[in-house]
Amino acid sequence: MMNFHNGLPMASIDGYLHIIGIEWLLILAIVLPLIDRPPAKRVLSKLFLSVLGFMLTHFATHALPDKLARFIYSSQHEYHSLKSKAPYRT
Repeated sequence: MMNFHNGLPMASIDGYLHIIGIEWLLILAIVLPLIDRPPAKRVLSKLFLSVLGFMLTHFATHALPDKLARFIYSSQHEYHSLKSKAPYRT
């Protein structure tokens, strides 16, 4: 959903997270081949994998929000007891 401020479109925090994550991945992908020292390369590789893992998890939560929520709530007994057997009424 696009927010507007003074008639101009504003990006959401979620959009900023996408942009920042992609920028980090690009920067690390460019810098990694330039590093020759193994300890520094190992740290940057772990950072790259961490950012990539975060981004993949973040995208998965966009792609599967209902399935993810059903899985989380179905695994908790407290949520089962809150479900009503009666029809939903407004």
